[in-house]
Amino acid sequence: MRIVQMSDIHVGSGLFRPELLSAAIEETNSLQPDLVAVVGDLTMEGYRWEFEEARGYLDRLECENVVVGMGNHDARSVGYRHFEEFFGMRERAVEVPVQEGEAKVVSLDSTKPDLDDGEVGREHYGWLDSEFRDWDRGPKILMIHHHIMAVPGTGRDVNILQDSGDVMAILRELKVDIVLSGHRHVPYVWSISGVRIVHSGTASSMRVRGTMPPSYNVIEFNEESVRITLREPGKGEGEPLASFARAAVTTSEFYPDFDRFVTYDMLPFLKDPTDESSSPPGSS
Repeated sequence: MRIVQMSDIHVGSGLFRPELLSAAIEETNSLQPDLVAVVGDLTMEGYRWEFEEARGYLDRLECENVVVGMGNHDARSVGYRHFEEFFGMRERAVEVPVQEGEAKVVSLDSTKPDLDDGEVGREHYGWLDSEFRDWDRGPKILMIHHHIMAVPGTGRDVNILQDSGDVMAILRELKVDIVLSGHRHVPYVWSISGVRIVHSGTASSMRVRGTMPPSYNVIEFNEESVRITLREPGKGEGEPLASFARAAVTTSEFYPDFDRFVTYDMLPFLKDPTDESSSPPGSS
């Protein structure tokens, strides 16, 4: 499976560079990925014209599976209404055909109107469970704009998910393969307890931090390994960002029951009223 991950294109910013986004799109088309994941902050201020312009660029992607998520800048100025008009539902789950079967991709809106902070919220925990728990046909992939783990080289990290601890425990419990995030404009990868968290930089603006240039990620899955390459638009093949075994290599054991820490209800339409075991570990 090949994924192109880009984020924080920031159409409308004075630091937006259209030539970078055009180059990233052309390169993406040449890679023929199975999935293009655009992980939020399409705009700078959430204005309608910004979404319209962003849609014009992203419509040039030739991949059959393009999933676009919301970012905190998109939630400004009631921009989530324009997002829904131009890109559809802010949250959705899609199934992507891959060589080994099908990948389950869940795009989750972690934004709050006019706030930079992000939160998944307890109302989403049951939905995540219902989408991922019994999925056995291929990789489990979560798209979420805000970062679950702090990213080095980003200054004072104040916008981490407000419920990041609960979310991380749920992702470990559900054995999610990879989390695709953006937000802080610095590419970085964490691998913790079998969950791989991949952050992408800003693909097409000069709102960069430190020495990191505008960039996007190319992620290659196979049965044995995962390789992630950082690519600068218009600069060629890129450089390695991370690589690891497909199966998590960990000797960690966690003994307290999951529901000692996180509890949530299964979605009502998934419950069998005659079967008390229909609730997942962690439900109450």
